[in-house]
Amino acid sequence: MKVSKVSIVSIVLIVSLVWLSCILIANADQYKTLGIKHQGIPLTCIFEPHPAITDHPEDIIQAAESAVDGWESVLMTHSPNGNWSLYTIVVPIELHHQKSQYEFPGCDILISFEYTNVEDSLGYTGIYFNKSVHKFTHAVIFLNSFEVTPKLQIVLGESGGSVEIKKKIIIEELSIPAIQNIVTHEYGHALGLGHYNVTSHPVSDTPWLYRSVMYYAINPHNDEIMTPQYVDVKMLEEIYYTDGFGGTPITKVPRIGFYTPGDDDICTFRC
Repeated sequence: MKVSKVSIVSIVLIVSLVWLSCILIANADQYKTLGIKHQGIPLTCIFEPHPAITDHPEDIIQAAESAVDGWESVLMTHSPNGNWSLYTIVVPIELHHQKSQYEFPGCDILISFEYTNVEDSLGYTGIYFNKSVHKFTHAVIFLNSFEVTPKLQIVLGESGGSVEIKKKIIIEELSIPAIQNIVTHEYGHALGLGHYNVTSHPVSDTPWLYRSVMYYAINPHNDEIMTPQYVDVKMLEEIYYTDGFGGTPITKVPRIGFYTPGDDDICTFRC
C-alpha cells in the first residue's frame, strides 16, 4: 500500500502537536477542582467557636468573615460581569452546640472551629452533595497546631536493657492571621476548588501566597494575610462561568486545568 507524501506530513504534524502539547502541559502548573458547584448564591454560616477551645471567639469570627470578604472582593475586581455576592451569618454557640451539621438546611457553606487535629492538619473541607434536598460543604478549621516529638530509646550495656523517653506533645495556638489564611484556603475548597500544584516554577521563584491561595501547603507561622489571586478567580469562572453564582446553568464542572503565570485563561491547554 502506498502512502502519499500528504499523509506522511499530516502524521508528522499530528505527532508534533501531541508532543508539543505534552511539553506545554508538563511546563504548566496544575489546578484541580473538586467536581462540585453551588447552584445559586451560597449562604455561609460561621459557627461561633466554643469558649472551651479559645479565649478569642470574636477575633476568630472576624477572621472568618474577612476571609469570605476577601474572596468576594477579588472576584468582583477580576470578574466584574459576574454576580459574586457572598453572604455570611454567625450562628451563636447556644444554637449549634451539640447539633449535627445536617440540622442547618439554610446553610450552603458551613465554617466551624475545633481545638486541634492529631493528624497534623490545619483544616479540611467535607463535601455533602449526596442528598438532593440539602447540598452543602463544611469547612472545619483547627485553632491549634499539633506536633509530636519522636520517641527516643536508649540501649543500656550488653544486657540489652533499654530506657524509653516518651514522646512529647506540643500544642501551639495559631495566630488570628494564620486562622484567616486557613479559612481562605478551605473556603476555596468549599466553593469547589481543588489544589494548585506548582510544576513549572520552583515555589522559591514566587512566594506560595502570591501564586494561589489553593497551593496545597500553608505555613501557619506566616502572619502575612493572603488573598485569592487572579488564577483563583479564573478557575472559579471555569466552574461558575463569568456571570457568577446562579447565572448560566452549569452542565459540567471541569476537573483539571493547566496554567502558566501570565496566561489569561486557566485552560490554556485543556480542561
